[in-house]
Amino acid sequence: MEGFNSVFSKKFWNKLQFSDEQEIDVKIKDFNVAYETYSRLVSNNPEPKEKDIKYIDNFKNVNLENKCVEQFKADKIYFLRIVRRKNDKGSDKEYGFIDILKHEIKLPKDMINLFVFCILDFKSKLLKMNIELDDGSLKEVKSMEFITKNVIYDLT
Repeated sequence: MEGFNSVFSKKFWNKLQFSDEQEIDVKIKDFNVAYETYSRLVSNNPEPKEKDIKYIDNFKNVNLENKCVEQFKADKIYFLRIVRRKNDKGSDKEYGFIDILKHEIKLPKDMINLFVFCILDFKSKLLKMNIELDDGSLKEVKSMEFITKNVIYDLT
């Protein structure tokens, strides 16, 4: 419930202005529908158990050669990650993180349970993490060097 109250304050009471009680009733119904959808999305994305995670080492004896590699040339890969909690909630050691290719990337704890839109840019060898602002635009929250093994970086 604490999480709901925080989101409710931040995304509803502190953000919107109302002219009367009827307008509040209409907008609160829209908010509740959106929050329920968000909650289902977050709760349906449980933290994976270590035994269920497959790493590239699990495929040592599998031929992973991409026969169409000459046809596949991209300089960026886009993906979403949910920010997970590390350490006890409310402790001094609490922080958010995402996992990318077995690399734990720390993020601020106020981003826990939010999605970040990531861009892996092969030309600049950077990983950029963004959040969506209320107006739909993206705000970069972190950028870091990120080199991926077995990638040819000559993308001329």
